[in-house]
Amino acid sequence: MRLSNSKLFAAVLALVLVWVIFTQVRMLDGKAVDTAKATALKNIEYPETAKFENLQEVKHGDDSVVCGEYSVKPEGGDYAPAKPFVVEVREGEDARFSELAEDIAQYCNLPGKR
Repeated sequence: MRLSNSKLFAAVLALVLVWVIFTQVRMLDGKAVDTAKATALKNIEYPETAKFENLQEVKHGDDSVVCGEYSVKPEGGDYAPAKPFVVEVREGEDARFSELAEDIAQYCNLPGKR
């Protein structure tokens, strides 16, 4: 069975489109999580090397808090141990990044949450 060039091209194009859509959808964690990542990247050293782990959104009415951990790799070094952080995401306000133990304890160390 021979496929014409146009059918082969259409099949390859369809596969590429499905792959792009699948990978892009998987990258979108949700508005609050995306906002938290962007806010964290503005506040940490070596943001270009940041790796995020254990991201979890906790809803508080219309507001959200995103808890998680990040690791960065300083120039010429290895990745540092993961550091916990929290980002408060409030509708109509700038998100607030914090690494303070008090904020992490208040929002992230809730029973059944971590």
